[in-house]
Amino acid sequence: MQNAPPPDVRLAIPHHQGRISPVFDAAGSVLLIDLENGREQGRETRSLNQIDLLPRAAEFLKLDADALICGAISAPLETLLSSSGVQVIGFRCGPVDEVVSAFLDGSIASPKFSMPGCRVRRLRFGQEGRNEMRRGLGFGRGGRGRGFGAGGHGRMGGPSAAGPGGACVCPKCGEKKPHEVAQPCNQTVCPKCGATMTRQ
Repeated sequence: MQNAPPPDVRLAIPHHQGRISPVFDAAGSVLLIDLENGREQGRETRSLNQIDLLPRAAEFLKLDADALICGAISAPLETLLSSSGVQVIGFRCGPVDEVVSAFLDGSIASPKFSMPGCRVRRLRFGQEGRNEMRRGLGFGRGGRGRGFGAGGHGRMGGPSAAGPGGACVCPKCGEKKPHEVAQPCNQTVCPKCGATMTRQ
């Protein structure tokens, strides 16, 4: 069953050469499209200059977008945006105009728009729903940029990072929370200060 979006929405799509940018965390610009009654009323491109997690989230939230359709996105950034009311539809790919049409007719969850290695488990639009993906990607920081590798193997995203038991601890403020199965600590945001947590 297809789920159509609300009639009035500001849609944000990071883009490069007419297609969705492959990694939202590193995208340099975003296309803002205002939709009213299912029709486009205008669009503009805005720059994204911040790289670090919290400044980038704050920069994006100033754009007042209701929904974000993007390529790969790190779990901490997705969590920050979703918790602020932005509907994140991640791990999508394809030409921008085709993606907008699919968003409007409710077919954005189609495998046609799925990034390689990613499969949509559930995609709903609205206050009660959020995009949930089964990801084949494990994220890790490298210098000023971010890198990702297929399969989620290794220290940053492998099985040991998502294993049961233990706790996640914030290296900034010391806040602790129980570790959740299948949710690596390095993909968990501290509820107090917003920093990325580590495994204790």
